[in-house]
Amino acid sequence: MYFAKIHFWLVGMTDEHREILQGIAPLERFSHHYFPMKSMEELQEDYEPGIIMVVIVDEAADFSLEALKNTVPAAKVVYCTSHPGELSAELLSAVDFLWSKPLTKPLLSFYFSQLVQYLKQEKDLWLAETYLDNTIDPVPDLIWYKDIKGAHLKVNDAFCKVVDKTKEDIAGRGHCYIWGLTPEEYAQGEYVCMETEEEVINKGATCLFDEQVKTSEGMRFLLTYKTPIRDVDGTIIGTVGMARDVTKEREYQQKILEMAQNDALTGLANRRYMESYVKERLEKGDIQQQTFIYFDLDHFKDVNDTYGHAMGDRVLVGVAAYMRKALPDAFLVRLGGDEFLAVFFDFISPEQLRVRVEKFIAELQEYFETCLDIKSMSTSAGIVMGNSGASMDEMLRKSDVALYAAKNSGRACCRFYEPSMEQTEILK
Repeated sequence: MYFAKIHFWLVGMTDEHREILQGIAPLERFSHHYFPMKSMEELQEDYEPGIIMVVIVDEAADFSLEALKNTVPAAKVVYCTSHPGELSAELLSAVDFLWSKPLTKPLLSFYFSQLVQYLKQEKDLWLAETYLDNTIDPVPDLIWYKDIKGAHLKVNDAFCKVVDKTKEDIAGRGHCYIWGLTPEEYAQGEYVCMETEEEVINKGATCLFDEQVKTSEGMRFLLTYKTPIRDVDGTIIGTVGMARDVTKEREYQQKILEMAQNDALTGLANRRYMESYVKERLEKGDIQQQTFIYFDLDHFKDVNDTYGHAMGDRVLVGVAAYMRKALPDAFLVRLGGDEFLAVFFDFISPEQLRVRVEKFIAELQEYFETCLDIKSMSTSAGIVMGNSGASMDEMLRKSDVALYAAKNSGRACCRFYEPSMEQTEILK
């Protein structure tokens, strides 16, 4: 894909050496260009980011290698010397390659071949990194690479955006710093994903996880793929992960689920969800006892006709709020209109239940009169208690029978179901 130019600047090299170098064919996708160098200015003028620059200096030349390296830091410096063991640390720090003299033709060819192979490897490494960056950075999903200790070695742009940090700031850092966790959260393992990293390493295979991470914008839900990275001998040396932020999708799913399960006005469960929920509990067999309390608002139609539907909605929302407060341990349902249901699946005594329901009815009465100034309204309730395997339809029917018995008893009260109620004509 790439084509690279190498400019070889020769300092103090003989014509014979130059002819040997020029006789060596370039590698594929490379071209060689040779120049005699007399001053630093020539080197500076030739420098371009896209050109690979190599300066080959013979020890016979009166030339400062330190100055050369400072002038064009990107240039590779080759030093030809017959006394490599006598070179100072300062001089060696300015040198990239040492060629030992005398430079016979086979030795010079060997050194030169090693040099161009090294330059090709550097260019190939650059190309591989460019491929990787241009592959992962446009991806909207988070991508990261970690070493075996959990330090982040490389991340993509999407990762940086979510954690609000640069790649340079992230490199070499751990989860706690990158995601801004407190020491307490990190110590407790909250939002750290340590368990999933360990699972990937222990299994030695790609794994899929649902994870939560804490960000500056709140909790994020991630669908995460993680896979081990292996050394040439098969040893796991790190992991690579890719995560899709599904926070919005989860919110939408939750919203859709709530719309399907809950009454839009009051937020209580709707009848359809109640039927599936009770059926599921019955199938699981984890019910001790079933208790259905059927509530109906007395004279609710008059409220709608007199005060309007806005007031009617306000009444229904208020009733739901009082139900949550008075019966927090029950499964609460708005069956429709002004009809509500509370279901208990655990054992509760009739005496205790009566006290709680009558207190709730009284609290609603006070709410209607004091807060809404509707003195005509009240609430009636029908209660039926059955065994763990009782039919839901039968429980609903019996609680409805008991409800209308309460209405026929003067309203604003509750009645427990009795078989004798079936023989009595009930008037709404």
